[in-house]
Amino acid sequence: MSNRRFEKSPSWVGWFGDMRVINEYLLTKPWQSSWGVVKMINAILRANGTVAFANNPFSGALILVAMFMGNPNVGLACLVAGVIGVIFSKVLKQSEVAISDGVTVFNGILVGCISVAVFPSISGHPLDVIFWGYLCMAVLVSAYVDKGLNSLMAPSLLPAFSIPFNLSAVLMLLTMRSAAGMQGQMLPAELDTGLNVNETLTHGTSRIVWPKVMEGTLLAAGQIYGVGTVDSSILIYLAFFIYSPLLTIFLYIGSIIGTLIGAIVCVAPYTEVYAGLWGYNAMLTSGAISYFMVPTPGVLVAAVVGATISAVVQAATLHIFYPTTTPVLSFPFNVATVLICAISTAQDSPFTWVKYRSFPEWHLYRHYKNRNLEKAMANRHPETGIPLHKKDSFIYMPENGVPSEKMLSNFAADQNLAEC
Repeated sequence: MSNRRFEKSPSWVGWFGDMRVINEYLLTKPWQSSWGVVKMINAILRANGTVAFANNPFSGALILVAMFMGNPNVGLACLVAGVIGVIFSKVLKQSEVAISDGVTVFNGILVGCISVAVFPSISGHPLDVIFWGYLCMAVLVSAYVDKGLNSLMAPSLLPAFSIPFNLSAVLMLLTMRSAAGMQGQMLPAELDTGLNVNETLTHGTSRIVWPKVMEGTLLAAGQIYGVGTVDSSILIYLAFFIYSPLLTIFLYIGSIIGTLIGAIVCVAPYTEVYAGLWGYNAMLTSGAISYFMVPTPGVLVAAVVGATISAVVQAATLHIFYPTTTPVLSFPFNVATVLICAISTAQDSPFTWVKYRSFPEWHLYRHYKNRNLEKAMANRHPETGIPLHKKDSFIYMPENGVPSEKMLSNFAADQNLAEC
């Protein structure tokens, strides 16, 4: 998701958002040294955040803590999948920058986390050695699918998002169900859903408990990683905020939209709405739009539309997945996000696609600075091309029409900025 170059920018920027200075330093260190372990840890932590576009190692560390708080097995699966993902990223000769950013690793981490959190109750396999064997194979498959899909989609400028995770996870689940002799909607005889029937009936058949709906907008953050608890979800939101407050706002807007649509289209007892299962796809869609496109007011509208599409797609695809008891995973997010983001890659698009990504606040700052620079350079000397007017200061050509060395130097600097 981050195919960027390291353009010139103020030094302080490198310590915010994606904390670029860490990657720049680690990229100079070889894997065949003691730094190899540090590089792997950095890639895994960043991959945790990159799942929701928060490419920051400290954000990733908080998310990992949230996983262990919500479900220790999910945290363990994250680490196992992360190590496998990094190793096979190297085997497949993925870009060093992409590995360091966690871009080639996060799909495998999603396979590990969601498989451990969801599949034991519907696959016919407990969390035993065989289950972990299936998981490792699925993570390996996701690495190859990620490489292939990103190569196929490269001409469109769009990344593969989490499509590799969805394909690998579904293949894993259906294969495990076949191995257990389970078909259709058949569930294990020992299935314990963990739901209290009396509590479910208490909610009634017609009333929505709105405080629990709002709790669902919070729990959606945890459901991204398969840990739908309040404390884990709060910590994950904090991790997002550390990376980018603006991204966090977009994510929560999407969560609200998805959860409300879920409340509208679902019937009592609204268990999935309260658990945050209707919020995470719309949440990811809104966040992706704010990350891959410059987050202008128009993009905010696009994010709202995208989150709505994601929730509607989720409602529609439930009928497709239900016959095999397969969860929708993040298919709705991928459908909605690809459609909206594709608009920004077209000519004369109302949105600006971010080619070299860092964090939304910096994208927005750079966008408006470059736009002001373009306006300032509108009036140029017909021969030298030097702008005759600049914002906040006026630069006039001398009477002899020959620019000074200082003016030429300033103009060259402006051109370099405009290219960023």
